[in-house]
Amino acid sequence: MKRIYLSAFCTDFRDYDRLAALARAEADTGIELGTSWHYPEFNALLDAQQRRLADLPITLHAPFVEICGAPDSEERRDMERRFRRAFRWYRDFHADSMVMHTHEKIVLPEERTQLQEYARQAIWAVAQEARQKNVRLMVENVGYPAKSNVLFDQEEFIALFGDLPPEVDALIDTGHAMANGWDLPAVVERLGTRIGAFHLHNTDGVHDLHRPLFETGLCYTPEQAEDLLRVIGQYCPAAELILEYAPGPHITHSLIHSDIERIRQILQ
Repeated sequence: MKRIYLSAFCTDFRDYDRLAALARAEADTGIELGTSWHYPEFNALLDAQQRRLADLPITLHAPFVEICGAPDSEERRDMERRFRRAFRWYRDFHADSMVMHTHEKIVLPEERTQLQEYARQAIWAVAQEARQKNVRLMVENVGYPAKSNVLFDQEEFIALFGDLPPEVDALIDTGHAMANGWDLPAVVERLGTRIGAFHLHNTDGVHDLHRPLFETGLCYTPEQAEDLLRVIGQYCPAAELILEYAPGPHITHSLIHSDIERIRQILQ
């Protein structure tokens, strides 16, 4: 049975009791924990979950911090500090993997080439530390035109994995790819088993809405989402699947159970 994870974003990185209950209600289902968010008690709250979540498979999302700062900048030093803390959480939660973004900031056209190089340097530095600490690292596609923060387009993102250490996998975020107009089946076919995981969610093709994968009236119809899952099953059958849904009243046991069962039926 394929392991599926629920992102802590589903409960706003706050209601871990509810998140754990949603995961425990499904067979072989874990949790993706974030390692930063925007409220001041976040770190203490996450630290308090170690014993509570000890029975669940865990994967981590690295801090939402600027990656492509200049090597001698305060941005880079802040990234290094916060990643050290994330590596500690990786050990403390006995995590299976950790994903990082390529960047966060708005990308001006005249800065793009330089920022790409800074991002590559930073990812390499994180990858070296990950290797030393036995952390399985993945890199996620982020940025989309409506937010003016596209750093790597489809071809550049695929090419990035020719430059990175072979143990660093890709994580494909379906909503980010949709907002960029990427050909998702082609990306999956070309990267193949170099894809270690997916953030599964749907959007309107413009924004980053993090709606449920099979919700109607969005960029991918339920039928297209099913077709994409079949491509995933063909080209990267071992990839982790993470439901990264935005919080709200729609996050119910019924929705989570229905989506997980639908995914597993398609991939069986």
